[in-house]
Amino acid sequence: MRKIAPDERQLMRKIHVKKLIPLVRTQGFLSLTIQDIADTINLSRASLYNYFSSKEDIIMELTNLCIDYINEAGQTISNEDLSYPLRLQNVFEQAVFSAVYASDIYLHDLKKSCLHLYKKKRQSRKEQLSSIHTFYQNGMKAGVFNELNASILIIQDETVLGKLVNTSFLMEEDLSLKQALIDYYVAKKTQVLTPAYLQNTEAEDVHAMVESILKKLAAI
Repeated sequence: MRKIAPDERQLMRKIHVKKLIPLVRTQGFLSLTIQDIADTINLSRASLYNYFSSKEDIIMELTNLCIDYINEAGQTISNEDLSYPLRLQNVFEQAVFSAVYASDIYLHDLKKSCLHLYKKKRQSRKEQLSSIHTFYQNGMKAGVFNELNASILIIQDETVLGKLVNTSFLMEEDLSLKQALIDYYVAKKTQVLTPAYLQNTEAEDVHAMVESILKKLAAI
């Protein structure tokens, strides 16, 4: 078997762990065997070990992938050169991916088996929430956002989007993920933006924004 260059190996590690996200999000990882993981990402067990040294190594890569995404999105949310309505879209997208990347069962398994990774993930989440909280507060001070409780807005996203990315919930309610995300974002911006700024977003292509999110989700 050919030798894999370090850069290629790192790229493939990220590609492979992304394929695990739907499974880990719904079933956790404690019950998964190396063979289960290899089957899910369509590799032989021997090939899997070309990229990962152990099951913990796989979970570490998955957790770091989540943290890297949060950090990258946080930089956009904190970028004051961008308008508040545009950054509100980024907050929404980040909340969608947080619901996908970090389910309760995944966090439970992480805390139980990889406490150091759990603490790292929790610290990243704490910084993420602080950034979003500051964003909402600054938007209110600037007169762009209605005077609302930022903590409640954050919890609202966690609760609603946690439901919307759940396939069984969508089936029960006869909803498509696309329409559910569109409807929720329209409700969210109506709730958050003051009338003057809400009027300026009437021509905003929410469908295109949600399509972009769905394409990124499909790439997982």
